[in-house]
Formats: sequence, C-alpha cells, structure tokens
Amino acid sequence: MGTRKIGRTAPALVLVTAGLALAACGPSDASGTSGSAPAASSAPMTSSDAPTPTEAPSVTATSTPAPATTATASPAATAATGSTVPGCTTSHLKVTVQSNGSGAGSSFFTLAFQNTGSSPCTLFGYPGVSFVKAGNVQLGKAAARTPASKATVTLIPNAHAFADLRTVNGQGGFDPAQCQLTTVPSLRIFPPNQRASVNIPWNQKECVGSTVQNLQVGPVHSNR
Repeated sequence: MGTRKIGRTAPALVLVTAGLALAACGPSDASGTSGSAPAASSAPMTSSDAPTPTEAPSVTATSTPAPATTATASPAATAATGSTVPGCTTSHLKVTVQSNGSGAGSSFFTLAFQNTGSSPCTLFGYPGVSFVKAGNVQLGKAAARTPASKATVTLIPNAHAFADLRTVNGQGGFDPAQCQLTTVPSLRIFPPNQRASVNIPWNQKECVGSTVQNLQVGPVHSNR
C-alpha cells in the first residue's frame, strides 16, 4: 500500500512545478513592455544624498619677520646735535667804552663787551666802529682794522671781552679843510659778526673829512 501512494503523487508535483514556470514567463502587456518589475524611479538627488567633496587642506599664512637692524646716526646728524657755543648777539651784549689816555697825537680807548645773557656765547674778530650823527648818518671813514692775531673769546654770563680803539687828537696835523673838525654826537659800534649796532654818546671834536682815517680798531681779546 505504501508503494502505490508514492507513484500517484509524483505526476501532480511535476504539473504544479510546470504551471509556476509558465506563470513566471507570462505574455507581455499591451504596451509591449515585459512583465518584469519596473525599475526604481530616479528621484532628484538631495544635498544630503550628494557625495561630500574632498576639501583642500587649509593653509595658515605665516609672515617671516625681517632681520632686525640697528639705526646708526649719520655724520651730519651727529655734528648737528653736537654741543657748540653760539656767537654773542648784540641784544645780549652791553657795550661800553673807557678812555685810556692819549699820546703821540692819538687818543686810546678800550671797548668792553659784556655778556648779559643767561648762557655762554663767543666773540671772534673785529667790531665795526664809526662816528655818526642823528639818524645814524656816518661821519668820516669807518675804523680801519689794526693788524693783530685773532682768537675766539668765550664769555660766560656777565664776563667781558675787549677791543682796542684809537682816534686822532684834534686836527692831528691834517689840513683843516681835510680834517673838517666836527663835534661828533655818537660812536656807533657793531659787535663782531653782527648786523645790529649800539650807539655810545661821544660828544668830542673829531676829524671827519672823507680823506681822513681817524679811527683804528683791533680784534676782540679776553684781557683788558
């Protein structure tokens, strides 16, 4: 009895298997497409779906410091900042004159230059000297320079420098027409290397003729 049951069941299994195969290979639909499953829809790719690009490695800029340099003053700058004593200006000088007597047809005087400023200053060379009347109108020739050695005189506040002055006594043997003897009101003095002058009362009779050299002056010096 067991053998007959196995013989009847086998054909049935074969038929079922064949039916399944025919169903899987069924006819195409009216549109001509196969009966296979439709492909997956190509929906737009979102940003979350996009592949992440590879970022370039970041670079940090670094500046290389320039080599340190040492500032060196130029010779001109060094000279400009060096300590020097300025020349005495007329506004910081008190000028006086002292008579030293007369002889051999001449009168002798000493010009004194006192530093009235608050800092040292220097004098060098010859002062300018002439006779003048009202309005600083010059009378006769300006003083000639007596040949002598020159030196710089440094004056601390209240210190003095000196210069020697000589005039001709009276007519001094000159022809009266040449001498033109005149009472001179003032003596005008320019300190060395200055354009401003000072006047000292004079009120003495002097030869002021244009051909007469009635004044001679020496350079400044430190001793009276």
